[in-house]
Amino acid sequence: MKTRKLALFRAILSIVLVITVLWPIRVGTSLLVVVESITGFPISFLLLRKDESIRSDERIKLINEKSATATLSTYILGITLVGTVLLALDNCGGYVGLSSSAYALLYSACGVLILNVVFGI
Repeated sequence: MKTRKLALFRAILSIVLVITVLWPIRVGTSLLVVVESITGFPISFLLLRKDESIRSDERIKLINEKSATATLSTYILGITLVGTVLLALDNCGGYVGLSSSAYALLYSACGVLILNVVFGI
């Protein structure tokens, strides 16, 4: 589908959704807003899939994958180090009450590692 035609369809969809969402809000029925939102998102997604323009090439995708991997590794290393330092301060440094924050950070690091392994396969 041509980009201009697609933009016109998306603008019409946006106008229709705004009008049909504002009316139930004014009347006071929130169920219609939820139904219209649920039906509007798939229609917008289908219109987006009809777009034939090139959004990115393989080089940009590879750069994004590498930056995502580096960000994830840095995040996991950072929260693991901060959690370990907080746990050490709670045990040896005399600061009381840091262990719950430390364990929360360490458990979240484990959770992110598990998600990385599951989605990386």
